[in-house]
Amino acid sequence: MAAYVRLFHADSATFVFSGVVYYIFSVEKMTINHAAKPVKIQALGRASAIMDVIATGDSGGVGLTEISRATSLNKTTTFNLIASLVTLGFLEQDEQTRFYRLGLRNLELGRTVQRRLHIAPLARPILVDLCKKTNETVNLGVPDMLDLLVIDSFQGSQQLHATSYLGWRSMYHCTALGKAMMAYWEESMRNTVFRLSGLPKKTSNTMTNAEKLEIELKKYRSLGYAVDFQENEIGINGIAAPVIDGMGEVAAAVSIAGPATRLTKKTVEIFSKEVVNAARVISLSLRQGPSKSRSTMTSRTR
Repeated sequence: MAAYVRLFHADSATFVFSGVVYYIFSVEKMTINHAAKPVKIQALGRASAIMDVIATGDSGGVGLTEISRATSLNKTTTFNLIASLVTLGFLEQDEQTRFYRLGLRNLELGRTVQRRLHIAPLARPILVDLCKKTNETVNLGVPDMLDLLVIDSFQGSQQLHATSYLGWRSMYHCTALGKAMMAYWEESMRNTVFRLSGLPKKTSNTMTNAEKLEIELKKYRSLGYAVDFQENEIGINGIAAPVIDGMGEVAAAVSIAGPATRLTKKTVEIFSKEVVNAARVISLSLRQGPSKSRSTMTSRTR
């Protein structure tokens, strides 16, 4: 029986599965769908196939030989890929049978996906309020593997404004949204992004040195917000604060973006309280529900 496998883009447990390239394999033999876009990182496609074999296998787990046969991979390759997946928490091995089953990291990622499905409706009224107060573009972004994804955006009434839209993606290191998220990640998570994506120079202001960026992120964590002064796009500045869920993990980030001539360093400092408070209220929404958090926001802004 054939099964569809979603390709993921990183060998880290840091991010949400979000690939768009699909491959088809059968339990007897893995076959590539040649109509699909070619896989860029073969090892990741193979690891995904291994996980699917285990996911559809016996509840007691699946042995190395069976996994090797089902994916048409030799045992050495299969073992090495499985060992990496075990280290990352995607798989675990039964100490007695030595069979493999899905690890708890998959459950954590599933919860992250669930948060994404309902975070935008919870955040929307708060984002609208923030947009009205600042009259600048307001974005809600979530971490999505090796880049960030904007899932909601509102533009102020200014004739000249920063342009953003749902589905817009960007890198972490050069945006206020991304740096607000990274500042609250574990160092190993940041290192994974640095290693796999690098720190490409988007503008002359982009930070491309990992050590200096680490110092910057430490400062942002202390402040409670991150800034981007024309680091992703010339002429556009931004400020963002992280949304923290009930487990203490970064679920999203809220940003204000606008023309550098208007969103100056002084203005950014003024807006910092607004964006931090908006992110705090959205965080409360994730833990308590929208009604309680909205009443909290009203009392804070009186």
